[in-house]
Amino acid sequence: MDSRPLLKTNKIRVFVDSNTFHELAKQNNREAIAILRHNGSELLDFVRNPFESDLEELKSIAAYRFEMNAEQKGGVIELKRGEYAERNAFWYKKEDILSTAKAVYGKEKITEDEFARVLAVFIQASFSKFEKSNIYITNDDLLLKKRLWFESHFPGCALNIMSVAEASLFLDLFFKKNGQYLASHGYILNKGYWYLLSLRLRLPRYNGGDEMSSALATRMSYALMALDEIGIQYYNGVNNDTMDNTLYHFNYLITLFTGIFDNLALMTNTKLGIGFVDKRRISLSHGSGREFLKKIREKNLPIREHINSYVDFINLIYLFREKVIHQEGLTKTGFESRSADGVWYANFIKISKEVQQRVKACGDKASPYDPFTEWGSYQLYNEDYLNPYSFSTAAMRKLIEFVDKYMELLGCPSYLEEIKKMNDDFTKTLAFFEKYHLGF
Repeated sequence: MDSRPLLKTNKIRVFVDSNTFHELAKQNNREAIAILRHNGSELLDFVRNPFESDLEELKSIAAYRFEMNAEQKGGVIELKRGEYAERNAFWYKKEDILSTAKAVYGKEKITEDEFARVLAVFIQASFSKFEKSNIYITNDDLLLKKRLWFESHFPGCALNIMSVAEASLFLDLFFKKNGQYLASHGYILNKGYWYLLSLRLRLPRYNGGDEMSSALATRMSYALMALDEIGIQYYNGVNNDTMDNTLYHFNYLITLFTGIFDNLALMTNTKLGIGFVDKRRISLSHGSGREFLKKIREKNLPIREHINSYVDFINLIYLFREKVIHQEGLTKTGFESRSADGVWYANFIKISKEVQQRVKACGDKASPYDPFTEWGSYQLYNEDYLNPYSFSTAAMRKLIEFVDKYMELLGCPSYLEEIKKMNDDFTKTLAFFEKYHLGF
C-alpha cells in the first residue's frame, strides 16, 4: 500500500471480504482471526459482503444487502443492525461494472464469481463516497494487483484495498495513534506492557540478568516503538512534516540497530572469554572489528559463520549509520507517480548504488502488489530511492531473525519455553497476546 492519509479520522469502516476471512480462519490464520476479534471496537465499524459461513466471528459482522434496480442502472446498499438500517445509494450501472471486470480480467466472458469480486470493489467505492476512511480487506490476488488501477480508472476513487497482512499492521497503527494498545478487542494494555509482550515474543532467548542483554532488550523495545512511529507517519500521507518526522524516527532506528549489534559483540566478548578491553575494537563490523571477528572464529565457528551469512545486512546498517551520524545525512524527497497502472505517492530517501545493491543482497525482491520492492527500493531514470517504512519493516524482521539465532548460538536458553510451562497471569496474557494482537 502506498502512503496515504488514512489515520486522520476517529473511526474507520472495515469492509472485510467474507470469502477471504472464511477460508483463512478455517486454516487457523492468526492475522485474519485477530482482525475479526476486533469487531465491536468503538474505533471501527465492521461490514462484510453476503456469504454463508459457520464461523461465529464472521457471522457476528453485519452483511450488507445489495439490490440493483430494475433498469440495472444503480441500486441500494442496505446495512441492518437490529432495528437500525443504513441505506446508501449505489450509482453504478451493471454494464459499466461488467466492462470493468472484462478489462481487469482481460477477457470477454466473465463468470458470476468474477463479476461478484469486481462488484465488491464498486460497493467499497459507494461506501467511500460518504466516508473517506474506509478500507477493504481481501487476499484476492487480482484485486490487490489492480488496486491502484481501480482508483485511477473506474470506479476512480480512493478504495484503500489491503491484504490481511497489511490491514493487521495498519489497524494496529490506527489504535496506537488513538492511544490504544490492545491485545484484542476489550483487552487494553498500557504502552510499556504492550511492547514488553511484543519483545518477549520477538526475543524468546532474552533472559535478563546481565547488563548487556538488558541493554539489548531495551534497544529492541525502542526499535519496535520507532518502527510504529514511522508507520504512523506513513499513513498520515505525504508532506514535509511527515517526511521530517519519518527521518527523525528512521535515524534513531538505525542507531538502535547498530547499538544492538554492539550489545551482541560485547556479550560475545564476555561469554566466549575473548577479553578485548578496548571497546572500539569489539564490533561485528568488519571495518572496526576485524581482529575481534577473527577471535570469534577461533572460539566459536558457528557464530562467526552466522555473522558472515548476514554480512550484507550488517554492512548495510553500518553504511546507513555512517551517513546518518558522521556524514551528510539522508536526502529526502516527496514522490508522485502517474502511469497506466495508477497513481501513488511516497516519502522517499535517495540512496546510492552501493546501498541499493546491499538491500538487494539482503534478499529483497519485487513486491506482489506495490510498485516498490518488499524492502522499499525503487528506481527511476537510473536514480535509486527507498521507502523508509517498507525498509524499516523488512529490516526489523531481518534483525530479529539474526539476533534470535545469534543468542541461541551463544548458548542462551529459551525463556519463552520456560515461562510457557507456568500458569501465572503474565504467561496467560502473553499467550493471549501471541494469538490475537495486531501489528508487527
